[in-house]
Amino acid sequence: MTRGRIIALANQKGGVGKTTLAVHFASWLAARGKRVVVIDGDPQGNATSWLLDGDLSQPGLYRVIDSALNGAEPRRALEQNMLQVAGWDLSLLPGNARSGDAMLLLMQRPFQTLANTIRPLTTMVDYVLLDMPPSKLSGFRQMLYAADFVVAPTLLERMSLEGVQFMAQTCQQLQRDWERGPRLLGIVPNMARKRTVEHREQMDLLVEIFNASVWPPIPLSIRVSEACSFGQTVFDSAPSEAVTEAIGLVCQRLFDNVEGE
Repeated sequence: MTRGRIIALANQKGGVGKTTLAVHFASWLAARGKRVVVIDGDPQGNATSWLLDGDLSQPGLYRVIDSALNGAEPRRALEQNMLQVAGWDLSLLPGNARSGDAMLLLMQRPFQTLANTIRPLTTMVDYVLLDMPPSKLSGFRQMLYAADFVVAPTLLERMSLEGVQFMAQTCQQLQRDWERGPRLLGIVPNMARKRTVEHREQMDLLVEIFNASVWPPIPLSIRVSEACSFGQTVFDSAPSEAVTEAIGLVCQRLFDNVEGE
């Protein structure tokens, strides 16, 4: 890659594993020597809580946006508010409830403002993993516009698959309206249960619609929530489990696709 890439983890529906993928992608890439930063764009601050052991006191994203809106140079604001995560070999731009306030501030500014604020990171790191907020929140489209690619985790159920279709349509709309926008890079079936008829049928439908954009499924496993509770990834807490192998395959698919661009 000649510059870093911004990858958004996004789905219209919540609870599909956006934060899980963001944290595991970041850890996997960092372990391979890549410079990585996670941006927690969700006011719930789940990625921040996972990486900082429950500490939601740092409104890093809010401060970066507020500084940029008040004339600060974006790169300097990013450098001042990114945190090195102890024990993870990666950086974090934390988010918390104030991130929603920052998005409201953006609504009166040009559409590209948030993208222009975030994109200097592409000269500082190899990968930016953007843990997106729910699509109904203010600033969602502005944040998505900052990304180069979108990876959409999904549950194998109707409402979640509709969220994937919404993401694909939103990417196309951004490209049409602004002559650039993120490309839907991959779809990750998450918490999959092969023995469930609905899951098998929805998986077949997903592949029928999106073909090779559908990546290997990740099985349902309590090991993921346990890893979050431990402040770890499954690579550390459950290295021999099937879910760990599946997440590793998805991480490899991300790497191969982005590096091949």
